[in-house]
Amino acid sequence: MNIPEFTAQASLYTTRNHYRSSGARIGDSPADHSVMAAYIPGPETMNRCSGCTDVCVVTRDVCLAKTAGMVAEACWLSLGFGCGAAIALGYIQAASCEASYLNCFGVCNIPSAPELGWKGFCCPKVCGPPTPGIAGSGCCDHGEACVGSGSPNSRDGCCPVGQYCGGNCCAKGEKCCGVNCCPADHYCLDGNKCSAFPGEFGGDPPTPPAKHCRVGADCGPECCPLGLECCSYSAEFGADCRTSCLH
Repeated sequence: MNIPEFTAQASLYTTRNHYRSSGARIGDSPADHSVMAAYIPGPETMNRCSGCTDVCVVTRDVCLAKTAGMVAEACWLSLGFGCGAAIALGYIQAASCEASYLNCFGVCNIPSAPELGWKGFCCPKVCGPPTPGIAGSGCCDHGEACVGSGSPNSRDGCCPVGQYCGGNCCAKGEKCCGVNCCPADHYCLDGNKCSAFPGEFGGDPPTPPAKHCRVGADCGPECCPLGLECCSYSAEFGADCRTSCLH
């Protein structure tokens, strides 16, 4: 993992803060934390994200420890007479350590840019403003759709690939009829109505299972081109692939 190194020298104290999904460490109960951020990528992305931010924390701690050692040494060698100047310099270096840490943390949260060959550690896809101090907040995984944070069947507002349906997030196995989620064995009538029976003209047959595309997003039996999202699928119109499903 290539993370920009700190250029600062050190500080007067040490901390070991960790920044995880929803303000918690992976595996913690959300009920134990007061901050709940909307839009958080899945566990695989957050593990990669933690690997990046942990490098930032460790590097900052080394910087802070060196500063504390520098202040202590200056005080000892000067028999206490040089403590005031050493502490003042220490505060300046401490601020430098923190600034470098924030810069490193920000690099970890730069969104993915496939066209530039950059695969973001914490933010594959931007969905909303981040919550300061919470790595990955405001982001979803690549191919997911951004829906409301309280949307059923979503994860903190991130709708899994192939489950987005005109602003809604369908349960796994349901089919999308325009803007409505229907049982897989139902028909789509008039483009967006669910029915257990075909209409006067037969309606749409049940949507075939997902294709599980190797490249691009799954969209019913079709594949969206790389970089596009599956917004909906119907037998009449086929896959609705767009750069963003948000309106």
